[in-house]
Amino acid sequence: MRKHLIKLQYQQLQGLIGQRDKLQIKTDELRRQQLALEQARAKLVAPPQHISAMNLLNQGHIRQQLDRVLVGHLQQVQIAEQDQARLTRLSQVQAGKVKGLELLELKREQEARHKQQRQEWEQQLEWCLNSSRKRKLEAIR
Repeated sequence: MRKHLIKLQYQQLQGLIGQRDKLQIKTDELRRQQLALEQARAKLVAPPQHISAMNLLNQGHIRQQLDRVLVGHLQQVQIAEQDQARLTRLSQVQAGKVKGLELLELKREQEARHKQQRQEWEQQLEWCLNSSRKRKLEAIR
């Protein structure tokens, strides 16, 4: 039963690590997208010198939309980073639980071995004492 509990805790740890790794990939992708959006906005900031009023208006509108997307995207990156930090902490806590359970199980097994060994020694000692008593009784007769 204890080993099953350790196995379940270990599986939960592996799940947390998997979630953290997936979130890291998502965060990296969001950062790449954020960089691409910022580069696109930088290109819109410096329009060519010969541009019509309509194109200038369109660029202004595009820039506004891009700024909104960038703000939303930045929020997604920040949330992903916070989630990743939370999953990292949870993974560390879970790893501590698994290690603690493993150490408790190891200690329990060692105590069981020591108890068994002590019982064997006591039985051997008792056998030796009984043998010695029998020899003394036989010698007396």
